[in-house]
Amino acid sequence: MVARNSEMLDVLLKVAADPTVSWRAVELAGRGISADAAGTLWTLSEKNRTTSAEELADLLMAQAEIVDALTGAWRSFGNGELSKEQFESRLEGAVHGLEEWLARVSGA
Repeated sequence: MVARNSEMLDVLLKVAADPTVSWRAVELAGRGISADAAGTLWTLSEKNRTTSAEELADLLMAQAEIVDALTGAWRSFGNGELSKEQFESRLEGAVHGLEEWLARVSGA
């Protein structure tokens, strides 16, 4: 299920619903879902007023790198290439990255 055409949200919802991940991973997924929603709202409402086209492109490319890292980690976890602990570490990095990205765009 792809929710609202967001690859990141899709992965985070799968993480939160997966019975094999830790409760810490579920908590991180929840934080990521909140940050993704806030980022989507910013993109829809603020982008045209606060940033130039070049700045917006840079910001969205930075966000895409975070999404790519998360989706890659989720695929690797699903294929058995990452342990729960390794996946959780990468998930935490992606969520922190998304939260930092959100702080950056909120100040842009």
